[in-house]
Amino acid sequence: MPDLREVIFSITNKCNLRCKMCDIPYGSVAELTAEQWKKVIRDASRLGAQTIVFSGGEPLLRQDIYELISFSRKNNLNACITSNGCLIDEQAASKLKGAGVNVVNISIEGKKETHDFLRGAGTFDKAIAALKNLKRYKIESTVASTVSKYNYKDMLYSLEVAKEYGATTVRLQPFNSIFLKDDSRKGEFLIDKDEVGRLSRMIDEFIRTAAEYGIAVNPADYLLKIPEYLNGKDFYPAVCGALWYSCPINPNGDLLPCWIEGTNDRLIGNVAKEGLYELWLSRKRAKMIKGIINNGCKGCLMSCYDEAFTRKQLKEVLSGNARKIKKIASYRKITGRLLQLLRSQRTRLKSRFRFYGSYGGSFPAVLRRRLRAFFGSSRHPKRDGRADKTGFLDEIKEAKRRLEKEIRSI
Repeated sequence: MPDLREVIFSITNKCNLRCKMCDIPYGSVAELTAEQWKKVIRDASRLGAQTIVFSGGEPLLRQDIYELISFSRKNNLNACITSNGCLIDEQAASKLKGAGVNVVNISIEGKKETHDFLRGAGTFDKAIAALKNLKRYKIESTVASTVSKYNYKDMLYSLEVAKEYGATTVRLQPFNSIFLKDDSRKGEFLIDKDEVGRLSRMIDEFIRTAAEYGIAVNPADYLLKIPEYLNGKDFYPAVCGALWYSCPINPNGDLLPCWIEGTNDRLIGNVAKEGLYELWLSRKRAKMIKGIINNGCKGCLMSCYDEAFTRKQLKEVLSGNARKIKKIASYRKITGRLLQLLRSQRTRLKSRFRFYGSYGGSFPAVLRRRLRAFFGSSRHPKRDGRADKTGFLDEIKEAKRRLEKEIRSI
């Protein structure tokens, strides 16, 4: 199966805005402490994840956010923040730079009038100021838009904003009712049937213009599904990679199979009580994922993983994995730990380049970041001489157990 790529921390439900398409701030929940999040970060690193995404609510409302970003970087993880931008003044941008953040996603819903209608008066100017401050401190930025009936006509404007203020990427995600307390309101954000064609033509122009500007966007196949999805048509992928690549965690530490499937009866567990490392590798999670695949997921177009596998592609992935395992079996004399290290480094390099590529990073920038990560690797807990020996032995045993299980299944 594909390896874990990103862990998404919905670090708080608190927010300084009250956007029309989001009721998250109205749901008050307990939050993990900084020390508890640090343990989760260490586990994410042990699992081979590449990126921690801090979202909310508004993550910058947590005073310890800079500490957690810095801790992620020290554990050899990329750090990304999704923010409304209203709190990113010059001082905050300087602190983000000092903490080592890799990418900051800023929400821009359209032109000033549209944005302020959806997010509140004065919020557009603050979001633009955030992009300016990020550019001043040479922090990579992304423009993110939640597409709905209210703002799809301004879609192309997001590319102009990205071009003017140096954002490397524009990521679109269609409105989803999971962010509303009252699901009956979702019709307010959907488009009429006669608008589908118009939005489809705009998507085509969006893709062409992004290519012309050299701005990275979601995959074309994903974008082309948005018009019918916003007209109320369900989207059911054959198999969605979010079940393996992405790991969503709520503010109180609940681990979900994915944002859409994460209901009360489908919680994998709580990372503060049981640990992310143990839960991610648990039989309970494997059984839950298998059940979702067999029964079919609820369907979505969330951009946490916007390239859904087709069954043919999934078979190719599984077939490729089987061939690799057979080759490994012929070298049983090599220790399980060495195999784990080789495979994790190969995956780490490929995933890291995919991460920076998805945010429009240039090859020299990728190379510089990779070299910094390599020469600074002594801080990584896996290579630190002071690392927990018990955890090291547990990893060896777990790798050996999983490898033998895979070989028996061939």
